[in-house]
Amino acid sequence: MIATVELPSLVAPKPNGVSLRETMTAQDTPACQYTVYKSIREVDAEEWNGLRNASRDPFMDPGFIEAVENSMGSVCRFRHVVVRDKDGRPLAAACLSSYTVDGAALAEGSAKVILTAVGRAWPWLTRNTMVMCGLPISSGDSHLRFAPHADRASVLAILDRLICEFAREERARFIIFKEFNADGARDLKRLESLGYRQADSYPMNYAVSDYRDFDDYLARIRSKKRRMLRGSIRKFAKGNFRVVTLTGREGAADHYTDGVHRLYEAVLSRSPVQFEHLPAEFLRELARRLPDNTSFTYVYRGDEVVAYSASVFSETTFHGIVLGIDYDLNREYELYFNVLFKALDVAFRRGAQEILLGQTADTTKHAKLDIFQGPMSIYVKGGRSTIRIALKLAFPLFFPPRPAAYLPETDDEATDAAEND
Repeated sequence: MIATVELPSLVAPKPNGVSLRETMTAQDTPACQYTVYKSIREVDAEEWNGLRNASRDPFMDPGFIEAVENSMGSVCRFRHVVVRDKDGRPLAAACLSSYTVDGAALAEGSAKVILTAVGRAWPWLTRNTMVMCGLPISSGDSHLRFAPHADRASVLAILDRLICEFAREERARFIIFKEFNADGARDLKRLESLGYRQADSYPMNYAVSDYRDFDDYLARIRSKKRRMLRGSIRKFAKGNFRVVTLTGREGAADHYTDGVHRLYEAVLSRSPVQFEHLPAEFLRELARRLPDNTSFTYVYRGDEVVAYSASVFSETTFHGIVLGIDYDLNREYELYFNVLFKALDVAFRRGAQEILLGQTADTTKHAKLDIFQGPMSIYVKGGRSTIRIALKLAFPLFFPPRPAAYLPETDDEATDAAEND
């Protein structure tokens, strides 16, 4: 029996008392039906996968979602939705989740100082439960997929009703649809009429992908950056490190010890914004659930891992997920850059057409790597009347503009730079 969410205003109970599916009809909405699941394990995998492009979409893979559920179920609650037309054809799939974060961890500058002080005195004031169309992982991608023939406005109206009901159950302060690149955001205009406002998320860093491997990259980039990269590589070579790259199927999870995870926590502690604190078990589950779509690069000094990166890839994409380093050794050997170099080499050799390197350390990455940024958006509304008023009065304070700082070069700009190099 499938365990389902009870939504009194939306779900018609079946005779045996188990609510599986409901048909919603509104004046401006064609007849639709949907099923809400509490776990991805209850979803029909064939139907779910039919709504995603497996060649470039690892984050809606049921294996990825199960890794999140298995490792973060103690701090999150999940709902998964499949919307179908009146004939039962799937129109959309979405992951919903509830997650509580410290407002100070999301703030920057003086706001962070103020919220940290408030949180020490009155912790309940800065603890924010949010319900999201998305998962509590900074993947730089959404967890909403539409069929090509789907009426997006109708689907979004259904999802809004479901997510608002979920938010009431969780007493959430914020309701968020996250995260969408410029193309994805164009599908979501209907949300504005449902009370949401578009806000900037942190821009995504992309690496230029047209290289065979890192040696080819090094040979073809501008001489100024080439000199800097070679300087970093020379420093790294002095450390007598051993580099091991493993997929999940090759046993990457077995190398991911709690000691390795502390390297990630060291990086996280220095990040100006901390949306999620991933448990070690998430990285292990990721390697197990996506054995042929995960790559872990470990840097050893003797028998000890002193740096690593973990990535998820598909046939055409490569996504850097997390990175960890020993900061004491980093000063001398530039571990941060060199583990990035190793991850890029994996991406180039796999022939990735799109390489995503996360939404943090923008200036650091741009200093030595040939990267550019793309804007990312979220859609937000208040889950309570007080929050809705606060957002109306001071939206930019909650969600300040975060424009992309490093735009891709045009062909003319690249030509001019090469001539002046």
